[in-house]
Amino acid sequence: MRFKYALLVLCLLAVFAAPAFAELGFIAPAEKIEEPYTNDKCLEKCHGLPTFEGRGESGEALNLSVDLSRYMASVHGAAGIMCIDCHQGADPNFHPREGFTDVDCRACHNEEPSEAIFPFGALKVLGERDIKPPPKDARNGEQWLKSKHAKAWLSGNPKAPFCNDCHTEHYIMRPEDSSSSVNMANLGETCGDCHEGQASEVDAGGFLARFRLAGHSKGDLRNEYSVTVCLSCHQGEAAHGETNITGQVCPSCHDSGEEASHSQATRFHIMPASMEQPFAVFVRWLYNIAFWGGIAALILGAAFLWLSARFTRGEEE
Repeated sequence: MRFKYALLVLCLLAVFAAPAFAELGFIAPAEKIEEPYTNDKCLEKCHGLPTFEGRGESGEALNLSVDLSRYMASVHGAAGIMCIDCHQGADPNFHPREGFTDVDCRACHNEEPSEAIFPFGALKVLGERDIKPPPKDARNGEQWLKSKHAKAWLSGNPKAPFCNDCHTEHYIMRPEDSSSSVNMANLGETCGDCHEGQASEVDAGGFLARFRLAGHSKGDLRNEYSVTVCLSCHQGEAAHGETNITGQVCPSCHDSGEEASHSQATRFHIMPASMEQPFAVFVRWLYNIAFWGGIAALILGAAFLWLSARFTRGEEE
């Protein structure tokens, strides 16, 4: 008897649940689908639509559209990586409205990837299809953890960037590709998405920093010091901890990479490493002495002229 009541309750739940799922945008298939999702299936009627979007926890619109042609041209698409390789658990029989677990790029891009990082066992899954792991220069997740961005992310700062904020989610290109978001020519725009003030041409702090950088060329005319290449100065601390990511001569006078976070710094400039570059430190102090000495000389000179004028007038009277 109890079994009959339980069966009746389950039937009623099924009747009312189907319209509820339909209202949420999910309609269960008439027959269970055994085949996993393919890229074409993900994009054909849903994620390939330019206006396809979802809603976040606060009701904000989330762009869930993916351009298949751009993805296939990316390093991941060209390697044969499929949507479900990163978005594990995407089931054609049930698509959770709250979405899936956030993808952690370190599952593949750590030097020693852990199978406990989502997507779980990603390299093993890809290896079964003869997809090679990322090259050594792209496996720097552990080093990234020492950067300022990573430390902010680990602290739980909601505004801290993750990999996709710089590299994009689905259109990752090699840095030397002109269309890459981290290509040197595009860094001003990419970094400016978060660091709007520093990238602004009217922000006082950003202007002063760029003005000081522009003066570097007088020290070495062979090098181009571009104020639009953020990584020229912010090497390591802004990327993955590399000592010299741009190939420029900056590290020959300045701390970079992990050392930069431990060195004495001001808002506008990283101090030269005093033990390794005594001449650079001497020149910096010389500039400081000349600057503040010049201001002091102007003030003292003005005071001397004012006092001399008063003394002269006093004698004439």
